[in-house]
Amino acid sequence: MKAKDFDCPSCGASLKPDRNMQTMTCPYCDSTVIIPGAMQNRSRDPWSDRGPAQTETVVLNTQPVQKSCSVAVVAVLVFILGLGAAIFFLVNRSGQVSQVLGGGGVPVVLEFGGEGMGQGYFQNAEHIAVGPGGNIYVAEHAGGLVQIFDDQGNYLDEWNAGKDEDIYITDMEVSRDGIMFLVYDSELYLHDAATGELLGQLEHPDGWGFEDLALGDDGRIAASWYCNRDDIVMFDPQGNLDYVLRGAVSNITGDSELSIQVALDGNGNIFAFGSFNEKVLKFSPSGRYLNMFGSSGDRPGQFTSPSAICTDRMGNLWVSDFGDLLVFDNQGAYIGTVDPGRPIYDMVITGDYQMLAIAADETIVQLDLSEEVEDL
Repeated sequence: MKAKDFDCPSCGASLKPDRNMQTMTCPYCDSTVIIPGAMQNRSRDPWSDRGPAQTETVVLNTQPVQKSCSVAVVAVLVFILGLGAAIFFLVNRSGQVSQVLGGGGVPVVLEFGGEGMGQGYFQNAEHIAVGPGGNIYVAEHAGGLVQIFDDQGNYLDEWNAGKDEDIYITDMEVSRDGIMFLVYDSELYLHDAATGELLGQLEHPDGWGFEDLALGDDGRIAASWYCNRDDIVMFDPQGNLDYVLRGAVSNITGDSELSIQVALDGNGNIFAFGSFNEKVLKFSPSGRYLNMFGSSGDRPGQFTSPSAICTDRMGNLWVSDFGDLLVFDNQGAYIGTVDPGRPIYDMVITGDYQMLAIAADETIVQLDLSEEVEDL
């Protein structure tokens, strides 16, 4: 499949990325440009030529902050500073005063899977969801494989998404009525979670570009979209386009953003983590900007290398960050850190504070967070 071009954020020129590189130099203005993560070569080229969807939309524009620095230069500086913070954290972590509540002693209720081939094992598991009846769904990053387990971790079934088995999955959620929302090839598809049958597709007015998604308790769907602009797209429970929040992060911070993770709380508020900005922004259910919190660093409550976000039933935001779970209240105040005892790639928290998560060793773990939550 043919790789998509993208526009230089400085001069607007059309650029063709080298998918084996993270950055490139614009031949027209000599700016250093960060190649969007989904255009980098993790497995294969997930792009296909698609025209823009002919869908009407209500656009909510946030207020931009004026900056004198070049967007591209700022993005590179953010990347370098984040890398430096990660190295500093590794070197100095053993000497820090502990702010950890769990201490690695969070009870492990269930553990299954692991690296391997065949039923019940994983090559590159990165996405997890819990569906009706407590069934656990695990999707692999490359290849399109979705495996299904019961609530005790017993293998039930599996299926492959898409016609081409060599696809690239970036996120997955399962609704209460058994519909799986799956992002691959930068599109947002609906499948029957049990059988894999393709049921439909949700679209951005400007075409492909989806990366992450979240489902609300009321059935609304929030999705991030990154095609040279950091949008958040909201759909109603019937899958109709509600609104597009254009430049959701960059128009607030003034810095470029091409990778957003999203989460919804029980009231429908939207949390958006901007990976380049290393900030969490909160929006109301109608898309109104409310507040911003978080920063990079090695102090308690600061981010080192976040990999996943989710909310609990009280509206607290949980961030899996470099082996720890940082917890913020619904207004963004840091309230504590839980040590899960292992790095977590993706996670979901049920109503009784059971966390289902994918660990770095390709195992699926269920952690009982109820005691840790009492200490927060």
